[in-house]
Amino acid sequence: MLRASLRLRMRPYKRAEALTAIDALADRMRQVVGCCRCAVFADVDDSNSVALESEWADLQSADQFFESREFQIFRGIRILLRDEPLIVLDDVRERVTRMVGS
Repeated sequence: MLRASLRLRMRPYKRAEALTAIDALADRMRQVVGCCRCAVFADVDDSNSVALESEWADLQSADQFFESREFQIFRGIRILLRDEPLIVLDDVRERVTRMVGS
């Protein structure tokens, strides 16, 4: 499994517009073959920062999406951001699930 983290720091006055575009991208990602899950997380220390976290079946699926025309169009969001978006890919070899308090 592959985990992709996309960090986005929005310009404060463009926050609503950026969040609309990010939410739409997350919805499209959830429909892509190979995307196992996708969620948007707010940064509690910076209200203008979010993380788009996704899990992919394999590197090929993730690469195919992040190189797609659809994602390239999304990259136009740069004008709404304070910094360039950063994608970090982590190869997850094993997942262990435990109940909290057990």
